[in-house]
Amino acid sequence: MDSPELFSSLLKIASALAVTVGVMIVAAYLFKKIMKRGGGEINNRELIRILSSQYLGPKSSIMLVDVLGQVVVIGISSGTISLLTEIVDPESLEHLKDIRGQKGKGASFSDYLKGYLKRSRLDV
Repeated sequence: MDSPELFSSLLKIASALAVTVGVMIVAAYLFKKIMKRGGGEINNRELIRILSSQYLGPKSSIMLVDVLGQVVVIGISSGTISLLTEIVDPESLEHLKDIRGQKGKGASFSDYLKGYLKRSRLDV
């Protein structure tokens, strides 16, 4: 293979890769924009919040969910979601608020990733 043919082949591969990556970036941007648009003036995160979840086994868990200010416990298994109970007891709701207040905002995934990268650089 001659040097000019090799260069043209590499140029074609690089340009195809650049176009592919560009299309992926534009698609991700549009997807993000479309997902943000759905809520209107009210933020969707204020309407439904997962307060806690506990996995029981493969494809089954229990979740504590705040839906429009009402706290419900739902069971999730493969293919079904069931309402287990609704928490209406004022003492339980107050206890839940206290727990959430103590917990505060947990570390985000990016915080964990930064910590891991920092530790891995120190270990090398």
